[in-house]
Amino acid sequence: MKLIRYISIFIIMLTASYSFAQSWTGQAYERYKAKDFESAKTAIDSAINSVERFDSQTWQLRGIIYRNISSGDQIYYREIALESFVHAKKIDSSGLYTAKINEYIRHTLVRYYNDAVTLLIEEGEFEKSEDSYNIYVQEYRKLVDPSFDFTEKNINYYNAVGSEYLKKVELVEPSKKNDLRERAIEYSLKVLEYDSLDFKANFNIGIVYYNMGVDYVLTIDPTETTLEQLILNQKKSEEAFLKALPYLHRAERIQPNNKAVQEALMGCYYGLNNNELYLKYQKLVDQHNIGTYLERNNTHPNDIENVRQLVRVYTQTLIDLEQAEKFKKILYTLENP
Repeated sequence: MKLIRYISIFIIMLTASYSFAQSWTGQAYERYKAKDFESAKTAIDSAINSVERFDSQTWQLRGIIYRNISSGDQIYYREIALESFVHAKKIDSSGLYTAKINEYIRHTLVRYYNDAVTLLIEEGEFEKSEDSYNIYVQEYRKLVDPSFDFTEKNINYYNAVGSEYLKKVELVEPSKKNDLRERAIEYSLKVLEYDSLDFKANFNIGIVYYNMGVDYVLTIDPTETTLEQLILNQKKSEEAFLKALPYLHRAERIQPNNKAVQEALMGCYYGLNNNELYLKYQKLVDQHNIGTYLERNNTHPNDIENVRQLVRVYTQTLIDLEQAEKFKKILYTLENP
């Protein structure tokens, strides 16, 4: 009796194995393993038009196959992949595959996020990048977890967008710079809506306004500009510096010893003719730089500009009369060989 039972089980298993191998789903699986994705796609599409469409695993395999061919110009296949996974979960009445299908969906949606990053950083396609990122967020909430907190991801993404706009500023002609800077500010402000103490967003806004203030003064030719225009540009410059200050001071509170922040604040107060605060931040910057100046003097003693910096530092901020006199003599020698 046992022998008859074992033979019966073997026959059932053999029949099931043979049946799977001959099914459209089985053929699709074999072709998928062989990386023949187009043939696998054809077979799996045949499967969902047969009785196999009632099997959750058939739809799961369809999602996997379509996900593997959803690159380049065929990105719309990704939507078919997602639809397949959603249907696979729908007909999985026992919930046996729910966890696995959710992972398939997550891994598929991450590709929208990866596309957003690639489009932004490698291709400079800002609008397409944001479209891809928004699809990622919306579909994740719809298909995976409606309550997922995207705060951290939004902060990272919008900071990246703001930074990329700032990089682009350096590559365009002066007349186009401010439009890009305004876009950088826009995305940094989005970050601050989530976290008002985000260092990068505060610093980026501050540095944008600082650079605008500098450009209003430095990018005009006094010999070809009317007095009225010079006065107007000076006013715009001061307004930009004033706008920069709240963000730079907030960044300073977050990172009190950040040299870049101190340099920007120094520049703002210089532009605003506030000598007291200018010297305060010049001193902080000089404290960062003094070691570099001294090392440079050791390795390149004839670097006249470096010696001038040492004279300035020891005369105005890190006052040391003995050191100042020493470097004044060196400077005199270099200027009068």
